[in-house]
Amino acid sequence: MQMRTGRHTVPVPQGYRIGTWEVDAPLASGTFTTVYAAHRTHGTPQTAALKFWPTHTRTPHRPDPLQGLIRREVELLRHLRSPRLIRLYDTLTAHDPRHPQLDGATALVLERADSCLHTTTTPPTSPDAILTQICEGLTHLHDAGWIHGDLKPANILVMTDGTVRLADFNTAARLEGTHAYAPPFTSRDHTPPEQLWPEMDERGTRVQPSVDTWAFGVLAHTLLTGDHPLPGTTTAARCDAATRYARETRQLQLSPALPPTWQKIIRDCLARTPADRPDTRTLLHHVRHASHHR
Repeated sequence: MQMRTGRHTVPVPQGYRIGTWEVDAPLASGTFTTVYAAHRTHGTPQTAALKFWPTHTRTPHRPDPLQGLIRREVELLRHLRSPRLIRLYDTLTAHDPRHPQLDGATALVLERADSCLHTTTTPPTSPDAILTQICEGLTHLHDAGWIHGDLKPANILVMTDGTVRLADFNTAARLEGTHAYAPPFTSRDHTPPEQLWPEMDERGTRVQPSVDTWAFGVLAHTLLTGDHPLPGTTTAARCDAATRYARETRQLQLSPALPPTWQKIIRDCLARTPADRPDTRTLLHHVRHASHHR
């Protein structure tokens, strides 16, 4: 999520109490949610991040579209525990007619992080170590039958001990065989070309685990070099470059400063054909090897 200046998707006053938690300062805001720091005087942990979803938008005969996104994140975090995934402590609902804008809002009580890769100015450890931890998280997700679907720096949290964890699973999708169905709310800078204008039905967009592999390749190149592998001055320009690359009218522009091992890893992740991208277990093996030999 990216911080917004001056306004928040779900405004919650400082000092507001929900369950045993008291809301402190806002941390970040996204399209649907706002995350706040929070504390409590009794129980452990004593600090957390509260991810507030707005009140129900359900109308007669129509389901609330946000409830499906909340269910995805809660289902995944309740069933999967890993040092590379952010931890869910609890799920709360505000019952407060005095604050109509919050009455019925959902708050996910999450493990508190220091920052995210999008906002941190000094990464806590080497890019190789960060990428290894990200790949470990992706491997755990894929092995458990889930696709993240929106891997990007804003969704990678930096913890107090310097490790990183994957977060924001409201667009995650559970595999049904070789594919899954995900909502179309993703960062286009990290979306593979075959998903930029996907076909959709009532279940969402049909995706494969290779969407995370592509996003990892973009992330790795950006983290190691500071540049996107399909550069452009705007997101639209980068999407156009990705589309032309998929049509074989443009080549990747990988940095010559990359070591050969990382050149190969990133090129494999960004293969034009999804089936040519490595699975995350294979990818993790290569990433660990590259990290140990830099």
